[in-house]
Order: sequence, then structure tokens, then C-alpha cells
Amino acid sequence: MRRPLLALTCALALASAGCQKQTIAQREQKTESQICSQLASVGKALEQVAALKPTSTVGEATAADKALATALNSLAGSKQQLEKLRLQNFSTQLSAFKAEVAKVAGNKKQTLEQAAVELKAKALPVIAARRQLSAAVKCVEPAAAMTPAKP
Repeated sequence: MRRPLLALTCALALASAGCQKQTIAQREQKTESQICSQLASVGKALEQVAALKPTSTVGEATAADKALATALNSLAGSKQQLEKLRLQNFSTQLSAFKAEVAKVAGNKKQTLEQAAVELKAKALPVIAARRQLSAAVKCVEPAAAMTPAKP
């Protein structure tokens, strides 16, 4: 009786862990959605501030100020989380590429041409991640950075 129960518990734990695993892109999309929602909250808070009149009470002004401050703090936190997620993808790709460079550098039997061909393919994900990061922050890329150098 205990073994089937233990097996069922383990299976449920593994299934729920697998379902909870989100890719960086999914977490990024979720955070962007939160930012949109928080921007709407900031807009509502600004409308509350704009609706204050000379006849408004100090309590109403304080409530409007507090609502705006809370909305801005939430927005700032989500912005930092989104930046961290975007940098995480680039860092992951860069670390993998550095490991490949070390591996190729350790192979003393390879020619420079062979190493260049091997590393060129391995550099493509890093270049794509950098482009994605640059596009996310609206960077203007110089022409040389747009295409990988030929070996």
C-alpha cells in the first residue's frame, strides 16, 4: 500500500515540477504582460491625481499620491526583472560560447581554419541573443555588428 502511494506522490511531484518550468521567453512575456498592467495602474493613479480639485481634502491628495507611488514602485520592480531576464539569456549563450572556445583552444591538432569554422557555427546563438537584447532596448547597431565577420 505504501509503495503505490509513494510512487503516485513522486509522479505528481515530477509532473508538477515539469509543468512549472518556464523558458526565459515565457517568463519574459509574462513580465511584459505585468508591465502593461502596471502601466495601466500608473495611468489610473495619474488620473486620480489629475482629478484633484481645490476643494479636495488632504486625505484625498495623500491617497492619490500613495496610489501613484505604489504603482510606480511596482512598475520599477517589473522593469528590473525584465532587464534581468533579457540579460540572463545573453549571458547563458555567451557562457556556452566561451566553453566552446576553451574546448577548441585545447585541441592542438586542429588548424586555425578548422577552429574558425567550428566556432563560427557556435557563435550564431550568441549573435542572435545580442541582437535580441539590442532590439529590446532599442539600440541602433553599427553596420559591422549586424553581420558576423568571415574567417
